Amino acid sequence: MTRAPKTAPYGTWASTITAATVVEAGTGLGAPRFDNGDIYWLEGRPQEGGRSVVVRLSEDAAKLGAAAVDVTPAPHSVRSRVHEYGGGAYTVAQGVVAFVDFADQRVYLQHPGNGPRPLTAEPPEPAAWRYGDLVVDSAR
Repeated sequence: MTRAPKTAPYGTWASTITAATVVEAGTGLGAPRFDNGDIYWLEGRPQEGGRSVVVRLSEDAAKLGAAAVDVTPAPHSVRSRVHEYGGGAYTVAQGVVAFVDFADQRVYLQHPGNGPRPLTAEPPEPAAWRYGDLVVDSAR
């Protein structure tokens, strides 16, 4: 036996779908970068408090159908506060990733197989300095 739908004024009906449910389920992908046949991207993870992670899929892994791997470990979240909306929060060259950590706004350098290490000095006040639009200038 099926139930007849209930008619209600616009926006007043009960729904099991909430804004929190929609946001919680959505993993955001963006800022793709290519390096030596590998692809990197930023992955926004609502289930991790909105943390943004650099993820890498190597050319070899892709050929084998293997999964992508996280590059930036927790608790690091890759996001620049330049102009308060972010932008260019990471770059990669020869497998080395440089990124801005959201918590302190410092630039970190991460070599393959190693944890991130700070590249920029600690500012006089937390997050006082902002970095963005990171690029590698291989000529210099």
